[in-house]
Amino acid sequence: MDGKNQNETAANRKAADFRTRVVRGKPADREFDIAFWQEQGDEAIFAAMWEMIVMVEEAKYGRQPTFQRTVTKIIRSRS
Repeated sequence: MDGKNQNETAANRKAADFRTRVVRGKPADREFDIAFWQEQGDEAIFAAMWEMIVMVEEAKYGRQPTFQRTVTKIIRSRS
C-alpha cells in the first residue's frame, strides 16, 4: 500500500471511529490499546504499522522504504 492510499484511507475515517481515554495518577494499562486494535482487524493493524515504517524511513533516510533482497539457505545437520 502506497502513501497516497493510506492518506485517502485516513481522510475517509469518521469522527465516530476515534476513542480517547484519560488516565490520571497511575501508569496506563494496555487493556484499552489491546481492545482497540483487536476491534480494528488485521488490515487496519497492518496499514497503521506500514504508515509508521514509511514515516520513520523518510525521517531517518529521506526515502521510501525498500525491501532487503537477501536470501539465506539453512541446512539442517543430521543428528
